[in-house]
Amino acid sequence: MLAIPLEQIRLMSKTICCQIRYLLSFVFVVSFTVYSAPSGAADFQCIRSEVSDRPKIGLVLGGGGARGYAHVGVLKKLEEMRIPYDYITGTSMGSIVGGFLATGMESEELAQVVRDADWDDLFKDKTDREDLPFRRKADDDLGLYGPKLGIGKDSNLLPKGMVSGQKIIFMFESVASQRVNTTDFDQLPIPYRAIATDIVTGEMVVIGNGEVSMAMRASMAVPGVFHPVRREGALLVDGGLVRNLPVDVAKDMGADVVIAVDVGTKLAGKDEINSALAIVYQMSGLLTVSNTNTQIEALGDGDVLISPDIGDKITSADFSKLDEAIPLGYAATEAVQSQLEQYSLSESEYLLWRQQIDNCVDGPPQVHFVSLDNQSRFSDEVISELITIKPGEILDLEELDQDLRQIYALGFIRQARYSVVEQDDLQGIEITVLPDDRGTHFIETGVDLTFTARGTAFNLRGGYLNTALDDRGSEFRAVVQVGESAGIFLDYFRPLDDALKYSFEPTAYFFERPLYIYDSNGDARGEIELDEWGGSLALGREFERHAKFTLGYSRYAGNMDVVVGDPTIKIPSFNGGEIFAELKYDRLDDRFLPSSGVYSRLKYTDSIKDLGADSEFDQIEFTIFGSHTFGYHNFIWGGQYNTSLDDDVPIYGLFSGGGFFNMSGYEPNSLIGPHFGSVLLGYRYQVAKSGLLPGYLGMTVEYGNATENRSDIFADGLLNGSAYFGYKTPLGPIYVGIGWSEDRSALYFLRFGTITGTRSLGRR
Repeated sequence: MLAIPLEQIRLMSKTICCQIRYLLSFVFVVSFTVYSAPSGAADFQCIRSEVSDRPKIGLVLGGGGARGYAHVGVLKKLEEMRIPYDYITGTSMGSIVGGFLATGMESEELAQVVRDADWDDLFKDKTDREDLPFRRKADDDLGLYGPKLGIGKDSNLLPKGMVSGQKIIFMFESVASQRVNTTDFDQLPIPYRAIATDIVTGEMVVIGNGEVSMAMRASMAVPGVFHPVRREGALLVDGGLVRNLPVDVAKDMGADVVIAVDVGTKLAGKDEINSALAIVYQMSGLLTVSNTNTQIEALGDGDVLISPDIGDKITSADFSKLDEAIPLGYAATEAVQSQLEQYSLSESEYLLWRQQIDNCVDGPPQVHFVSLDNQSRFSDEVISELITIKPGEILDLEELDQDLRQIYALGFIRQARYSVVEQDDLQGIEITVLPDDRGTHFIETGVDLTFTARGTAFNLRGGYLNTALDDRGSEFRAVVQVGESAGIFLDYFRPLDDALKYSFEPTAYFFERPLYIYDSNGDARGEIELDEWGGSLALGREFERHAKFTLGYSRYAGNMDVVVGDPTIKIPSFNGGEIFAELKYDRLDDRFLPSSGVYSRLKYTDSIKDLGADSEFDQIEFTIFGSHTFGYHNFIWGGQYNTSLDDDVPIYGLFSGGGFFNMSGYEPNSLIGPHFGSVLLGYRYQVAKSGLLPGYLGMTVEYGNATENRSDIFADGLLNGSAYFGYKTPLGPIYVGIGWSEDRSALYFLRFGTITGTRSLGRR
């Protein structure tokens, strides 16, 4: 008889049992896939075999901002070692990585999602300017670029955070919903919990149901940076304040063993705390480090702690350093490989574990219906006009993203997002539109400041904006300006249809504007004060937020007085009555320091005596401006051609030029005539590619003139130019530089405010 060693019999028996168990489980998985997998139906269930022959493992991923990229390296090594995990819990960036992981992703796919994300853009809610409705672009025409402050009952002065998460929540939801669509986190491919903090009570909130995307968003809501997330009566912010490494949560889920990954920022040393900002960071760090240490101390003998050696190589804001962080996480996992090996599975067992996870991925949702939860100032009909997603097809994320961006761009909306919902055993999407925290009444501000060696011009604007007139978004605005050109401007904007294509726009104004007379050396020799009051009635038609045509009638009156010069000269008062037609095309990404796009304006004005005018004259105004960027290099170009079709144009109807970007070697409004034109070529270098306060070095070459004869605009033109430093601050753009002209001395200037758009609150 052949004698077989007892140890070999045990090994053979274990191998046969494993193969039988693998075979039976494989048959079960295939059978379930073939007969039970739904197509987005409400009865989908994630069925997994009970873990009984090994300890249940909980993966705990700590918070740390961009330092959390190291989690991907940890996952990569765990996959190579064939180590499973049965539960996932995470905080902040750990909740993001964990949330994606819970949908069935592996490390390589997760890394690609993170790598493809434009984090600089995701952390900016602001709609691209070229996609804004013309009503919102009109804020730039009036130079109202300061922050809008909410006022009145039930209003907040400022938002509860700088970022509402409009873009980032779409990214989270679009990735998650392509894989799983369940509100029960135990029904995810891997059961998952996200950790947040109730900012009202200071208590930990464990999120185990709802939308995965919103759970991730709540867990990462750094106070003051991101809007808190409202959920079941609580106001949720970053979970790192109470549990940055939620070991206890994983054990409460049922984990026998915990693999915890700590990527948190360490406390600064005494020499590093050298500013108020550093003290704030240290105070936040004290909370995080304290609760993290408590959780680490609670780890048992079989638990494993992985602490990547990140140090100061990567900060919490270094979202461009994924490829640097992954090796750090991988190396830290290798360092504890001996502790982890006891949890490795055989290839067949690991394959079975992965198959069960993949089986719980139900794929992109079917859109059987589209519902709307609209809490904004706009009617359901207005919002519905912007929804192009139709029932009966697989969800098109690009189309949906465009729809949500169009809704958000309407203005004064906190968030426009979607979620996959189920109703009557059918799967569809619900679009939620949330109102602005600041309310519907706002204070607006703007400043224009021009300082040169030849004079200073200063205008300060304050406005009131009421956006709650009706559910189509009708608005009333009142602007008061004090300074060199004092005035009042009132306007009413009323959309005439739910698609917001047609609008009625009456205005009224009063302003005073100085007209200076300069000699050939650029010295002011005379000043006329022009006072004007009037109003207009206009009808507008918008075309796809790219262009707008306006047809209107304006009536005005005024007088002029000699302030500096011969006081015996008497200038009569005047009356005007005009019809006008204007076509604007505006796709600039920024009206102050544009990097891309084109802006153009064509306007025809006909002054008619029968409409109340003292003089009859026709005028055409044309402006075009473009900007293109290649890396750090920006090229701008532009031109304007304003001409009067009649010989006898009154002084109040003359065109003017001068000032930065408008014949930069001359003072503002120092070139005056019935005809004015100029061309501009410029180059700008971006000193800082990104950041809150980017700066630019630039130069322009300009050529043109204001003349009595149309043919002399360029035939008798003047060569001008500028060299400047531009800086976009949170309160508005600032420019410092020098303007030069071929026929006079250099003009040094400091300018704060708009360089394009309306120069006053009146007609010009």
